[in-house]
Amino acid sequence: MKSFIKTAIAVAVTATVTFSATSIYYATKNMGLTGSGSNTQALKLKLDTINTYIDNNYLYDNVDFDKANTAAIKAYVESLEEPYTHYYSEEEFESYISNVEESYVGIGVIISADTETDKIVVVSPLKDSPAYEAGIKPGDFIIAVEDETFDASGMDACVSAIKSGKEGTKVNITVERNGKTKEYTVERREIVENSVSYEMLDSKIGYIAISRFNTNRDGSEETTYTEFVDAIEKLDADGMEKLIIDVRDNPGGVLGVVCDIADYILPEGIITYTETRAGVRTEYKSDKNEFDIPMAVLINGSSASASEILAGALKDYDRAEIIGKTSFGKGIVQNVFPFSDGSGMSMTISKYYTPNGISIHEIGVEPDIEVEMPEEYKDQYASDVPREKDTQLKKAIEILENK
Repeated sequence: MKSFIKTAIAVAVTATVTFSATSIYYATKNMGLTGSGSNTQALKLKLDTINTYIDNNYLYDNVDFDKANTAAIKAYVESLEEPYTHYYSEEEFESYISNVEESYVGIGVIISADTETDKIVVVSPLKDSPAYEAGIKPGDFIIAVEDETFDASGMDACVSAIKSGKEGTKVNITVERNGKTKEYTVERREIVENSVSYEMLDSKIGYIAISRFNTNRDGSEETTYTEFVDAIEKLDADGMEKLIIDVRDNPGGVLGVVCDIADYILPEGIITYTETRAGVRTEYKSDKNEFDIPMAVLINGSSASASEILAGALKDYDRAEIIGKTSFGKGIVQNVFPFSDGSGMSMTISKYYTPNGISIHEIGVEPDIEVEMPEEYKDQYASDVPREKDTQLKKAIEILENK
């Protein structure tokens, strides 16, 4: 299974995404409404009637029917009130699918819908991105872009507003932090996201940090999986005897990519499996080849979705010590449905489970060894904490040195 997915899908929120050829065929061939019989027919009839009323009787002639149709479809989907299921206009969908490719134009910030506060929360600005340099932090709430306010239901419109300018233009963002608002002016730049960094620590301990599980851009074969394999091979050539994998502050990414990485490490067996509401089970498996050295995995409360698939699988196979804090707790999968007119939809279709059948949704992966960061660094990115103060990394090194 050591292939990687060459598909242009992405997510601007904490998520695990996947799709199939079947879903693309359905979405591009069947543009009409489908659903439960009489309800669907009644909806079609009502919309047709409203359009006729407007066309024949509305006082003004500046009706944008395309805009009205998009708004109607958006409202229909948003009525599900599920933070990861959305309909996107063509422009929004183009923005949506760029976010887990290796590069795109934007400010480099990962956001999510916080259903408790009904606000858009920053999961993680990318290291050295414009958002990172401006001072936007995890846990900030984005409440406005260019003076247009957004709540959790408008997350995708917020993403589109942030990314709607060309490279070099600036965007004004209002955030709320600890009950106070602050304005940031952030430059849009091409975000080239090498999602894997690595180095050799003392005691022949390799260290690999994974920031996201990205797919490739068109014309490139590079993904997080290929970066990870390259890091492993170079560290191995330098005599690596033990390994730390750091997925702290990693918000997720593409299901196939994280499964490829898990396959590279694990022995033969199930990596994860998903189940739909109808009970249809899909298994993602590892082959017989494995990378068998002592390992530790670092997680925290911003390790989400695909990160939790990797940590959960390594924990269930007892292949690594899981160290840090309980992870985010997102155990659901979205499918991406592109339509032939360039618009698209993301929809939550299944739950995923660890190899031992554990659902971590709204629970998270619990570490084998819980380690707090020093109080003064609890609101910092793990990558920003000085090594001598990083208690979680120090514990992982200590554990591996004794193996």
